[in-house]
Amino acid sequence: MSAIDAAMRTSLPADLYQLGRVLFLRRVQSSCFSPDIGKLPWLLLLYCLLAIVSGIALNGMAGGAVSMDGTVFIPFGAMAVVAGMLKWVDRCQDGGRICLLLSLLLLALPLAGFIGARIWPVAAGLEVFASSPDYGFVSWFTGMLPHFIAMLPHVWLVVAGTVFIVRGSHSNDWRRGLYVPLTPLALLAVLTSVDPLALWQISTTANPEDTEGLTVDESVFYGQPRLLAERLAGIAAGKNGAPEIFFLGVAGSEEGVFMREVITVEQLFRDRYFTTGHSMILINNQAMAKKAPFASRESLTQALRRIGERMNGEEDLLFLFLTSHGTADHRFSIKLWPFEFADFTPSILREALDDAGIQHRVVVVSACYSGGFVSDLADANTLVITASAADRNSFGCGDSSDLTDFGRAYFAEALRETRSFTEAFERARTVIGEREKANGFLASQPQIAGGEALKGQLEWFARETKAPAGTKAPAGETKPGNVLRAGSPLNRRR
Repeated sequence: MSAIDAAMRTSLPADLYQLGRVLFLRRVQSSCFSPDIGKLPWLLLLYCLLAIVSGIALNGMAGGAVSMDGTVFIPFGAMAVVAGMLKWVDRCQDGGRICLLLSLLLLALPLAGFIGARIWPVAAGLEVFASSPDYGFVSWFTGMLPHFIAMLPHVWLVVAGTVFIVRGSHSNDWRRGLYVPLTPLALLAVLTSVDPLALWQISTTANPEDTEGLTVDESVFYGQPRLLAERLAGIAAGKNGAPEIFFLGVAGSEEGVFMREVITVEQLFRDRYFTTGHSMILINNQAMAKKAPFASRESLTQALRRIGERMNGEEDLLFLFLTSHGTADHRFSIKLWPFEFADFTPSILREALDDAGIQHRVVVVSACYSGGFVSDLADANTLVITASAADRNSFGCGDSSDLTDFGRAYFAEALRETRSFTEAFERARTVIGEREKANGFLASQPQIAGGEALKGQLEWFARETKAPAGTKAPAGETKPGNVLRAGSPLNRRR
């Protein structure tokens, strides 16, 4: 064999070809994967390029590169540790060769992550996973199955790496038997330890400066009660003879999409329904810890009670908007690490509304399985709108999304075309159904119920385009394209 042939057989392109054989569970040439420290920089560069390309394919060009600490170097280092362990167990000289193969396997991670991200919403929308008992192991298992299915590309990498290592082992005693249980576990731990798509993702904070995690220092510990008191004190009393809408928005979970959505919707109501002075939002997000009260059962109860005191009961209307994750047993997720807040249930929400003495109300719940709130909340004086049926998922709650799918269709699109809450729902329901069908998702089936006694009042707000006397109207109508970015520089199952 000539020197040129030898060089080609140990070159990085030749290794990539042999990697393809490994991924298809084929045997490889015994001389492949020759250890060479000079290959490592090229592997790192190729990994980064593949991760960025996959991230752009998933998130679009609106993303941006983020820190590579722990995203690139840690997994490559972990592979070297695994290879060293295997070398020690096998007492052979193949540690360098195995290390190179394991590093090459990392090149397939961005593709595996991309495929998994595409599989997950499709699996989550399958009928078999959408309908399950409301509690118990079966409900948990069916809820987790879409996640397991999305992990199949990673599992395949584990299988391929395990087959290669077992085939190449030189031991024939008890040490070889250790490969069967230990190698897959080690590979799975390494291959799932990082998110390669994080090299290119959309910012998830409301402002560029709000990038640090939540630190519960004195400013947060004492500041949150002050923030809540200030926001409650800022709710102005309704004007006699001038029907008005009071708005309360709740972003229950800490993903950025819920924060952005509630900020966007509050601005929409300020612009179109003149709720300035009658508006308040509760947000569970690290970026807003010093700017908005947290969402919890206590803050919700206090906010509703204050709004009830400031409203003119016979004239005014409450629009309560809640957005978060939802569960099959109809719990609205209230989550913000490191706090332990209790989730909202339909009965908790009904009790808070009744205790506040609010007579006329529109309640919109955007979450998976949110149709489970209808039976407890809907009545003649309460119009209830939900993003899904009681046994269905809703979509679009990825942390990089501007708005959820329901929020986009109902608030950003339909309510920009009509002021009627009910007409906007019918338009949004049609659009959502068409989009879910085009994406192959199981229909979320948004719900609407109740509000029979509100018909006249809702019609009045739908046609009234002037601010009540004494109310300062916004300087200009927000354009439909701009409402998506209100309050933020920044679009899966819930």
